[in-house]
Amino acid sequence: MAAAESEAEAQQLISRLGKQLKASKTCPNKDSLVKLLKEAVIALGKFKQLKSLNSVIQPLSDSLVKHGLLQHRDKDIRILVATCFCEIIRVLAPDPGFSDDVFRDIFKLLQSIFAETGDYQSPYFSRRVKLLETVAKLNFCVLMLDVGCEDLILKMFKIFFSAAREQHPQSVINAMSSIMARILEDKLEEKDLEPLIFQEKFSEPLLDVIIQNLLKESKGGSGGFARLAVSVIQNCNEKLERCICTFLRSCILNRESIGSELKEWYHDILYEIFRSAPQMLVSVIPSLSHELLTDQVDVRIKALNLLRKCFSLPGHNIAEEYHNLFMDFLNRFTDKSAEVRLCALSCGKALYTNNPSGTGSSQILTELESRLLDFDDRVRMQAVSIVCDVARLQIGSVTNELISQVADRLRDKKVSVRKKALQKLLELYQDYCTKCVGDIKMHFEQIPCKILMLCYDKDCKEFRPQSLEYVLAEDLFPVSLSVEGRTNHWIFLSSLFTPLHVNALNAILSQKRRLRNALQAYLHLRVHKEEIGSDEMERNTKALFKKMSALFPDPAEAEECFYKLNQVNDNDIFKMLADMINVGDALSTRDNLLRKIGDQSPLFEFLRLLSSKCLLNIFSSRHVSCILDHLTFDKSIRNTKLDYSPLLLLSAIISAFPSLLRSSEEKFRQLLADEDIPFNEQLIQFLAKEGSNISIKLSDCYNFLERVRLEGTQAEAKLAVSAIAALSDSSEEVIVPNLCKTSCTIKKHSEQCLKSSLTSDANKSANSNLTLSKSADASRIWIEGLQKTSHQEVHSGGTVEVHNESSVDNQHEIHASVISESIMSKERVGSSCDSVATKPTLGLKEDFPSCLQERDMNMTYNSNTDKVAKLSTANHKKVNLAKENKDKGEASDVEHRQMRASTHYRWNDGENSSVHSKRETSGACDSDCEGNSLKKTKFFAEEIPLPAAENTKKIRRSKVAASKAINVNKDMIARRTRRQKV
Repeated sequence: MAAAESEAEAQQLISRLGKQLKASKTCPNKDSLVKLLKEAVIALGKFKQLKSLNSVIQPLSDSLVKHGLLQHRDKDIRILVATCFCEIIRVLAPDPGFSDDVFRDIFKLLQSIFAETGDYQSPYFSRRVKLLETVAKLNFCVLMLDVGCEDLILKMFKIFFSAAREQHPQSVINAMSSIMARILEDKLEEKDLEPLIFQEKFSEPLLDVIIQNLLKESKGGSGGFARLAVSVIQNCNEKLERCICTFLRSCILNRESIGSELKEWYHDILYEIFRSAPQMLVSVIPSLSHELLTDQVDVRIKALNLLRKCFSLPGHNIAEEYHNLFMDFLNRFTDKSAEVRLCALSCGKALYTNNPSGTGSSQILTELESRLLDFDDRVRMQAVSIVCDVARLQIGSVTNELISQVADRLRDKKVSVRKKALQKLLELYQDYCTKCVGDIKMHFEQIPCKILMLCYDKDCKEFRPQSLEYVLAEDLFPVSLSVEGRTNHWIFLSSLFTPLHVNALNAILSQKRRLRNALQAYLHLRVHKEEIGSDEMERNTKALFKKMSALFPDPAEAEECFYKLNQVNDNDIFKMLADMINVGDALSTRDNLLRKIGDQSPLFEFLRLLSSKCLLNIFSSRHVSCILDHLTFDKSIRNTKLDYSPLLLLSAIISAFPSLLRSSEEKFRQLLADEDIPFNEQLIQFLAKEGSNISIKLSDCYNFLERVRLEGTQAEAKLAVSAIAALSDSSEEVIVPNLCKTSCTIKKHSEQCLKSSLTSDANKSANSNLTLSKSADASRIWIEGLQKTSHQEVHSGGTVEVHNESSVDNQHEIHASVISESIMSKERVGSSCDSVATKPTLGLKEDFPSCLQERDMNMTYNSNTDKVAKLSTANHKKVNLAKENKDKGEASDVEHRQMRASTHYRWNDGENSSVHSKRETSGACDSDCEGNSLKKTKFFAEEIPLPAAENTKKIRRSKVAASKAINVNKDMIARRTRRQKV
């Protein structure tokens, strides 16, 4: 009842307003007109759709047209007038009774208002949006097709795209797209034929406008127009979808038959539609196989680029949805064109990155692996880069073999491939160190090992030790990784080292040490240049510059920069360089130096590189401390390969930079006191070389060195003696008599072993003689060192400390026994150590004369040994003579008697006559031979003369025994050589 009364009142109000406006000869003023229009909008909103209301509404509509309110310029009035007409059309639909001209004016008014919706900050924005939504809801814009306003429709489409903004709410975009989609649908419904709207016979500008705005985003544009175009595509019906698909398939299969200019960008159109409405292209995507198999290289490349973009879209799995297309794509990895293979690699990366665990991922990795060995270096570079990138996505997702094959590209024949492999592998290793803290993976740890091997690459300066030093210091580990974390990686790396890796690391550390020493010498020259003559100063400076510049990647450029640096008069710079080498906080000093020189200075880059090479930035004292902690406290690694490898790493570091041990000497003492520590020749050599420069006492490590001297190889025993000498001071006087006593015991024991060699097993005798000879040599080294020390003490009148100043020779040859020398004609390697210098610290006590006495006894023993060797050689000549007699078939009894007399065994402990020496020689020779050697001895001890035939038979047996002795000695030498290498 109330609704009916309200509608009746609204009818009366509309009738009154219509008559009022009709009676007015001129247009009312703005205030009156606004008030009147607002009342009309409210009253019209109360009407239901009813054709009978035409008589009530017509006076008002005629008055609005009569006073030209459709062309009014005021914004308020225009919005109110447009709203009134929208309500009138709604109430009087489907035929409001307006002429075509009135309709055109109404649509022009609406378009002008819609064009202003781009100003989303205007106070009228909400009213304009409400009007737009009303028009979209009523769908009366399709009337524009009936009244021949196609030009206005095209204009309205363009207005919508120009007015759309990213800031617009989705409701605005939905209203615009709804209007456009409905007009397109009705327009296509008028065509009762197969959609050919993109061909020359027929063209649809409306759809062209939509697609052109869809392409703007792919060309780098931004704005709401892309949202609007996507919304239109998504809201299109089956008819429009079929038109678009027909056009795209025609472009793929027969592009020349298409007349539209859009055919040049059909790949972009296809991608944008696939991104917004992939369900539309189910019938189009498989057609891309035609382009992948065509003979035209550029077409194949464009098709692969399209697939790459489609593969990158999340939520799509083309390998599973379009299997045949995916298989055709995999075949492009072996395309005859290198450019096509490069595009295929990029597509494979996009597909794997989008879905690492999806269908086809394993096949992609297989194809990537095959391209690592491609004959084109560009393809190999791309393959290396992509494999490293996909491995970084998820550490461990790529197989160990694939990582190893990528690392093998560091040995590629092309320098460009090696450089790319180095760059990408460093990035991969840094990611691995960051993401896998505490989780060591061997195949990733192989990367630094193979990088070290680049030191042997002579044809590229970027891979020489001068450049790889910077790689190890700055690029190998991420900046965020702690020293402890870096040390853990280095410890595991050392377990993978071969002698080649160790030599490469030593070369890098050695050149850093040489540069630091040379720079320190140069700075010392500058400080004392007043005391040095100008000629000598120039000569020394030139030599130092040449020496230092050789340690840079570009020696010529570095030498030129050194001369420029020499001309700088700012002493603060040179003081900072000196502090950077000598002071602990070198990093802050380096920063101050670079800040002072300024990045605009021509010497800035050179000083940055020089300061980096002088810093201890590969290994520091904290690294040494962590390694010692690992060796000392981590008992879980005992009896493993890791037990020995950290020791190698520690030896390499402290041998190059002994100063790094200063803050960890207590831990070093604990390490040397550990009875389970394996022998390490480098570590013992370090003690022999730097023992006098560290604060470790001999008593701290004497047990370890004594164990090495007695149980190690001959080379290790010699190094142990040198280390004892280097570490000795006045508090270790008890060591000297103990060592001499050991030497005397060794001498007596050796004599007993020589006596027992007649009846004991020959193998045991040979091994015993080897051990005794080794220990005697080591003891003789010590005695000779003491003798030199005693002479220096007498002349200096002070106390003497023995220490080693130079490196100990690592190449020691071990021979089995005296008989091996006589048979194989090899000389025994000298047992002397390096030169021994003196320092006035050690005071020798009363036991020293007894030591000299023991030394004389040992020298007597050595003299007897030399006689044994000479007589053994003579005996060998007699054996050769017997062999010659065997060839002649003759042998006299006199010769046999002489041989028996020369090899007759008798021992006389109190005399050293020549006869006894000869017999002693034969005993020494036979004691080193094994079973067959004893048979030979028994044969020669026979006193019964033999006939010629029997003599020949015995000589043959002697020849066989001598041959077996030679083989036995060769085997013994080979075994000891292998043990030394291990």
